[in-house]
Amino acid sequence: MYQPKYCPEDCRDMNDIRSEIDHIDYAVIQLLSCRYDYVKAASQFKSNITDIQAKERVNSMLQQREQWALEQGLNGEVIKKLYADLVNYFISEEKKEFERKN
Repeated sequence: MYQPKYCPEDCRDMNDIRSEIDHIDYAVIQLLSCRYDYVKAASQFKSNITDIQAKERVNSMLQQREQWALEQGLNGEVIKKLYADLVNYFISEEKKEFERKN
């Protein structure tokens, strides 16, 4: 897990802030890559495209992410949209993986 060099209030200048933001973004992207590996692996447990789309699961998951965002003081709708875009991308990639394996 990413450990900041500086807390936001301890940053000395914009370079410190930008550096921390860059490190955080890199850590987030690493985690998204890890998430993607699980998405690809999930295709082996799905028997058809409908299973991949899993509309009820996606809707439930998006609601949970919205709630988590609110709990963290973020705009839930923005985070929900971000995840919806991410999930749509991952679903399209999972479909490709499923089709490649079957």
